Amino acid sequence: MNNSNDFTCDDARPLVPAYLDGELSADRASPLRQHLMECADCRTRTQAHKAQRQWFASTPEVSVPEGFAARVARRAFQGDIGEAPQTTETLAPVLPFVLKMTAAAAGLLLVLSGVIRAVDIPTGGELRADDEATMSLEEALDRLEVLDGREARTPEGLVR
Repeated sequence: MNNSNDFTCDDARPLVPAYLDGELSADRASPLRQHLMECADCRTRTQAHKAQRQWFASTPEVSVPEGFAARVARRAFQGDIGEAPQTTETLAPVLPFVLKMTAAAAGLLLVLSGVIRAVDIPTGGELRADDEATMSLEEALDRLEVLDGREARTPEGLVR
């Protein structure tokens, strides 16, 4: 947009960053200010540019401890990759418990394997209870039923 001073928008745009930084001389800043007062488009762009610059505000300087660079270089040459060292201190309270439980489980497995070997397991065919065990169980049931006043069982069937 042209104004009465023949200062155009194309003339103003490159000067805005230096103007916002306070780097323009009074002779160059005066026509820019006049143009910004008359041109709404350039004024809006300048305000947007100013708002954008606030994102990049300078931060206070950070002081670096003396010898910091030398310590970093020395550690880098020693192979330090910057990760925290792995320590066993975090495992210290848990490790004795885990070892005791592992030993107990191994002992239990050993005892169970001995018991399993000692049990006589028939090989081949179906597993069946022998007739003596079946008869003694039936006899025990009959006695209980008689004591309770219920019907007695026999191998042939129910007796009333």
